[in-house]
Amino acid sequence: MSWFRTFIERPEARVRLVCFPYAGGGAGLYRALAQQLTPGIEVVAVQYPGRQDRRAEAPIEDLEVLADRIADELTTIDGPPVALFGHSLGATVGFEVARRMRPRFPSPVLRLFVSARKAPADHRPSGRDFRDDAVLRAWAQRAGDAARQAEADPDLWQLAAPSLAADLTMSETYAARPGTKATCPVTAIAGSADRGCGIEEMGRWAAHTIGGFEVEEVKGDHYFIDDPTTELCRIIEEAV
Repeated sequence: MSWFRTFIERPEARVRLVCFPYAGGGAGLYRALAQQLTPGIEVVAVQYPGRQDRRAEAPIEDLEVLADRIADELTTIDGPPVALFGHSLGATVGFEVARRMRPRFPSPVLRLFVSARKAPADHRPSGRDFRDDAVLRAWAQRAGDAARQAEADPDLWQLAAPSLAADLTMSETYAARPGTKATCPVTAIAGSADRGCGIEEMGRWAAHTIGGFEVEEVKGDHYFIDDPTTELCRIIEEAV
């Protein structure tokens, strides 16, 4: 099955924005962003295996493997120039995909947007085993609305738990290679009320690109992407 979902087809778009969801999330997370961005930008959301319409497939627990697969798929798509947008775990996935897309300078990726995620060099494993249901539930109870609602509903939890466990295992076991950099410009975006990953933490992404870098702040907590603001849309539109 295809890795990509396009909610609003825009044949005349001048940029294709490929979006990567946060842990446990699916492509549908980016429907609202697709509706709000200018017609000059076509949003294409990545659907990881193991969720939504790909729930019959086994989820991937290795971020390097996931990035390899997505980068390979992206090279088969024709159309306008590509920019990448990743939120939380999706920011790290997007970063690794950007590095794999003909890693040279200048990069064929117009820009990489990373939001609500510490820079790769700042990643530290927590030591938790997210394959353990009790550990996974404890995480979900402290996460966003979608994860908390799924944990409280036995039927939803049965559907959501496998992909969430895989994503968190992927995040837990990821280790950036020393000196790892992208060759495209990077825009880092922080939520003003995100206590774990504010504008100072997002600024540390500057060390991970040889392209240009800028850091921005928008209103919202860690899950500000669930309700995209006009400010977020402005940042994306001006940058591409």
